[in-house]
Amino acid sequence: MNKTAVSQDVEFVGHVSVDSGQVMLIDPCYVLDGMHDEAPKYDPSDGKVCGYGHPCEATLSDKRHGEFMAQGFATAVASRSGYGDGNYPVYAVKNDEGRVVELTIYFDEDPHTGDVSAAAQIMKG
Repeated sequence: MNKTAVSQDVEFVGHVSVDSGQVMLIDPCYVLDGMHDEAPKYDPSDGKVCGYGHPCEATLSDKRHGEFMAQGFATAVASRSGYGDGNYPVYAVKNDEGRVVELTIYFDEDPHTGDVSAAAQIMKG
């Protein structure tokens, strides 16, 4: 049995809310701040300050997505959300061991339900 084989089972995870027309993927320990945050404290001496402008630089590029430094050695990726602000469905694919090996966000039509995001409906007319 191939331990890395990917099932075709797709599982609905939830929705990601977008209010800036962009979304980013990063380990939460690099961006969370609060009571439940176990992330190491930010060290300004490392010279790698990640602010709101970093994902914006990636999403405002011609490619509309990209990678950027988040904190220290950590990188993140950001992308425009296709049609702007909204609440978008997220799905996971797992391997035969039940580990998540793929995440997909649908900014337009959700092929599993046929629903089209409100933002896409507005932008397409």
